[in-house]
Amino acid sequence: MEKLVMSVPEAAKVLGVSAPTMYQLVKTKGFPVIVVKKRLLVSVKGLERWVEEQAQIGWYAR
Repeated sequence: MEKLVMSVPEAAKVLGVSAPTMYQLVKTKGFPVIVVKKRLLVSVKGLERWVEEQAQIGWYAR
């Protein structure tokens, strides 16, 4: 069975960004993060969707 969620440091590795950058991203509205007993967890499927959405928006719109 594949993992449904990953830690913030794991998500940072997947995206190829630093842990501090990832902690900033999890504060972003719409980012697929959940809190379980004060622990931040990133949804694997949600992260995939979020990346696709960001790619469609592009950096031009920011």
